[in-house]
Amino acid sequence: MTFTYPAIFTRQRGDSDDGVLLATFTAPVGEVAKWASVERLNVDGKGHQRLKNQAKVRAIKRFLELDSRNTIPTAITVALRDLDLRETPALDSCSLIEIPAGESPIGLVIDGQHRLFGMEAFDPNLKVNVVALINPTDEEIAFQFLVINNKVTKVSTDHLKLLALQYPEAVLGERLRSARMTLGRHASLVGVVDNSEDSPFYRAVEWPAEDVPGESRANLVLPAAVEQSLAVVAQKNLPDLADDDALLEFFFTLWRSVRDAWPSIWVSGSKLLSKVGVVTLTTFVVDDLTPLADRGSIDLADPDVVKTEVDQILGDLTPNFWTSEWAAKSLDTSAGRKLVVDALTQVRRNRRRDNAWYADVDLIDTPAQVPD
Repeated sequence: MTFTYPAIFTRQRGDSDDGVLLATFTAPVGEVAKWASVERLNVDGKGHQRLKNQAKVRAIKRFLELDSRNTIPTAITVALRDLDLRETPALDSCSLIEIPAGESPIGLVIDGQHRLFGMEAFDPNLKVNVVALINPTDEEIAFQFLVINNKVTKVSTDHLKLLALQYPEAVLGERLRSARMTLGRHASLVGVVDNSEDSPFYRAVEWPAEDVPGESRANLVLPAAVEQSLAVVAQKNLPDLADDDALLEFFFTLWRSVRDAWPSIWVSGSKLLSKVGVVTLTTFVVDDLTPLADRGSIDLADPDVVKTEVDQILGDLTPNFWTSEWAAKSLDTSAGRKLVVDALTQVRRNRRRDNAWYADVDLIDTPAQVPD
């Protein structure tokens, strides 16, 4: 089956081949749904779109139901891959576009998935404006998705980073920087943390994407927690951890020690594995080890040395700190994280002095009820 529509082909950058060929036309949303798919971003990096938000779909359907005068004039943006044009279309004049529909649609929705679903739920015959990128590269599709969505309805930074991991930084990163979008220096390392079998967070990074069928994932830690923790370590400018391999090995060793020391709270939803927990414990440990490294007393590039030191630090703490009620909420700020690090410092001081671990720990809400 082939769908044919009157269309205007254009190149926004004039006759230059640098810009992708565009086609503008209208089509019934029910037909668009037959030749265009929505590829969800998954943990393998395939697809681009965010998870479907049913509330948004229902809101658009309800908007159209409320008043017969309500319309949605904004266009959806799609990519048409492997479209056979047969002949070069005349630019800036009306011609026809022929789009085949089959088991593997050649269309891919870049922007407007919720408008498409909401309009289709209201009436499949409802016309929708369409702007199509003709035969774009995969990199072009990813770039357009990130820029369009980040400039209108912002894509989450974790979604952006997972998608960007699938493309060479030199290819996509430079274009994103030109659009004043950045991934962060350590964004690419988050994928390594998730995919390395020796990582304590192997297949445990909680990406905002659909899981791959048949793949077991733990979804323990947010990408932003890993990235910020790596940045905390890197900011110390320690010569032993100057390259990415050494930095990752240090991070892996630290958190393997935590996992082995406190297995009962190595679970999804624990304070320990929240963004605040991961960043503050990393901060606490690296703050402790930095003076030793600066004096040359320890080699942070040696995993055995790091494990010995981290085990000793954890031995002066207690997992009960992470399971107790905290007096403060919303701690994911510089002031909030400092409050947690200060609390850990007081816990260690108490434990070394044989005091109740929660004594004078302002962060603990009801000391009388916390476990010893």
